Amino acid sequence: MKSTTNTKKYFYLRLKRLKRILEDKNIPCMVILKDENIFYLTGFYGKDSDSLFCIVNGDLYLLVHNIYYEQARNSICLDGVNIIRYSFSKYEELSKLLGNYSLPLVGAESNNISHSDFLTLEDKLKKQNKKLVGVEDIVEDMRMIKDDLEIERIENACKITDSVFSSIINSKLSNIRNLSEIELKLEIEKEIISKGGDGSSFDTIVANGINSSKPHHITERKKVEDGLLLIDFGCIYNNYCSDITRTIIIGKSGQKDKEKRLKEIYDIVLQSQLCAIESCREGISCAELDRISRDFIKKNGYDAYFLHSLGHGVGIEIHEKPTVSLHNNLVLRENMVITIEPAVYLEGIGGIRIEDMVQVKKDGCRVLYTSSKSLLVFS
Repeated sequence: MKSTTNTKKYFYLRLKRLKRILEDKNIPCMVILKDENIFYLTGFYGKDSDSLFCIVNGDLYLLVHNIYYEQARNSICLDGVNIIRYSFSKYEELSKLLGNYSLPLVGAESNNISHSDFLTLEDKLKKQNKKLVGVEDIVEDMRMIKDDLEIERIENACKITDSVFSSIINSKLSNIRNLSEIELKLEIEKEIISKGGDGSSFDTIVANGINSSKPHHITERKKVEDGLLLIDFGCIYNNYCSDITRTIIIGKSGQKDKEKRLKEIYDIVLQSQLCAIESCREGISCAELDRISRDFIKKNGYDAYFLHSLGHGVGIEIHEKPTVSLHNNLVLRENMVITIEPAVYLEGIGGIRIEDMVQVKKDGCRVLYTSSKSLLVFS
């Protein structure tokens, strides 16, 4: 990502928020370890780079391995960040750095550090009379509410995704029966690149026939045959993700009762999703939103076949907070971006899932896709 004055504004605002949170929690030093969190705060995204970002008494340090130094220097979106290169141990470099500060404690992301690394850093800091404490989800909680820059990038990712789905349905359908699941997956991923995406946001799912009853089916080499075809894919645009699922029917089984049942189940899933979309707004809890969708499916006798939560947050990661489930009482807030994806999975028959991403608003929500959800049947 290229740094611009307008872009930098958002990174400064995020850093300002984080500093305020740390002050409220009396944490004078915070070590950020997760690549996505480092990107969110600095603009540098070194995927699996083993970097760390440290805020200590207001000073900013980014520790990167030698091989990521040039990338970090060119992508950083904050002035005043001291980039420190290391070649062996980032924790050794960090302990040297913190030796210059008088601090009672140092916070580190507890969800993003291994037990052995925590003990290693803890031992080094003990020698400086500093206490290492685990701090959970500070940046992840910040990331739940998207700023305007993030919304714009997510919108662009969703537009590309809409375009890819349209292309697959309109121009590739006549050839689908000549393709295997994995070949159709490749066609989708090629379309993502050709339409401006930076790649797939997760491993594309193409599930045909009875394979569609497995929510996370591993796409196979089997040829696409008449029956259900579930397609779940997304793209990355400027490090932000999209996620969509559509289920279509190809051909006719010749079994009218089966076709009728599949169409009835499709309508149940669709109406369940529309109920949730209608209810989604700032102030509703994740649990209540899930319950609204699930209750509709339950009323129609298929609740035992809705095997997962209603949705999840999407942003820099394809799955991030909040989880939209019966077990999460978190209240939705404006500018959270979540999926709404009810489903019914019948082993030996197939599965139907319909998924959209929505932006939570004060008085409702905004669906970020235009792709049709009417049941598409291709003979």
